[in-house]
Amino acid sequence: MPRFRYEAVTNTGTSVTNTEEADSRADLVAKLKVRGYWPTMIEQSEASTDDSKKNASSSSIDSNTSNPVITAGTLRSQLAQLTVQKVKPAEVEFFTYQMATLVNSHIPLVRSLDITLSQINNVQLQRIIEQIKYDVEHGSTLADALSQHPKQFSDLYVSMIRAGEASGVLGEVMSRLAEFAERQRNLTNEVISALFYPLILMIMSVSAIAVLMVFVVPKFTAMFETMGGNALPGATQVLISIADFTSSYWWAVLGGGVISILLGRQFSKTADGELFFDRLKLRLPIFGNVFSNFAIVRFTRTMATLLENGVVLVPALNVAKDTVGNRIYSDAITKASEQIEGGSTLAHELDGSGVFPDMVVHMISIGEESGSPEQMLGKLSDYYDVEVRKTLERVTGSLGPLVILVMGLVIGFIAVAMILPIFEASSMIGG
Repeated sequence: MPRFRYEAVTNTGTSVTNTEEADSRADLVAKLKVRGYWPTMIEQSEASTDDSKKNASSSSIDSNTSNPVITAGTLRSQLAQLTVQKVKPAEVEFFTYQMATLVNSHIPLVRSLDITLSQINNVQLQRIIEQIKYDVEHGSTLADALSQHPKQFSDLYVSMIRAGEASGVLGEVMSRLAEFAERQRNLTNEVISALFYPLILMIMSVSAIAVLMVFVVPKFTAMFETMGGNALPGATQVLISIADFTSSYWWAVLGGGVISILLGRQFSKTADGELFFDRLKLRLPIFGNVFSNFAIVRFTRTMATLLENGVVLVPALNVAKDTVGNRIYSDAITKASEQIEGGSTLAHELDGSGVFPDMVVHMISIGEESGSPEQMLGKLSDYYDVEVRKTLERVTGSLGPLVILVMGLVIGFIAVAMILPIFEASSMIGG
């Protein structure tokens, strides 16, 4: 078993140097983390006898051939350099938690970045952290270094870090950031999960009906034609017409659907299209309330977090407008920000927008009068967070059966329309 030499920092900030056997570097890191150690350097100091023999054999082969021996480690390293990994939000969240723990333990910033770097597996994020560490070592603030990577660290993230550095509570701010990101991610996942189940039911329903119309109904058509078109019930004639059109022009229906989706996506990327679809989402009969409350949760939670950490109102609004995820709300926030610079209040401008509910306006007004709007915004975010979850429970509880009911009615109509002529023919023969 290989032996590794490591340097680590404990939770109290004490440096530790030692050697230990482990199956791999990752195994050693896991063992050290259980003890509360944060490794800053790990190097293999001694190989096992078997490994030494393998290395000796590899050296012998290497000396007798012109082709170099490629070890597994070298191959992994080369593949990692060729592969550009995406940085997931959960990985940025992990980075934030790690940094918060270390900074709160009074470990210097550069050392904290170095320790956190050793815990990251994503190659792309490793390179980003290395660049951030380099910038900080050469005189940059952490906020300025993070701002060079906007795809991974949002304006909200950078603004809070900047406020934390200015007020001397960077560790506390990073803890709040990590908590904020986790709550936002959990809520977003719940919304997606709630919408996913009804969507799957709808797709299955449409697929089942399409199979019936294209493959099943046409088999009955020839038999129905022998009865005479005029003798068929009206429902059966309608069904046959739809089935004939679907089976003859399925390619046009499918192609038209695909083209419509592609054109819709392109239109949604334009300013007018984005505004149209965001307005449409808020007007949906079942999900409109979910989208509206979700935007309010994001706005109030972002504002509360920024104001609590010392960010001024107008810059906080400029950051928050990009987090709500809906143009109707972001445009209202932008207009409010412009008017506040002229001396107006947040509650007055949100009330005039006609977008935010009276409860939001009244509580923000109370917060402004008492000098603590961040507290009221925090309470609002908690309230609407609960409302979103309750609405999602109601939606998932009612929409699923509703889709099944509609599917049953449609399939029932198809079944009746196909069976009715047979019954009529049987009654005529019997008569």
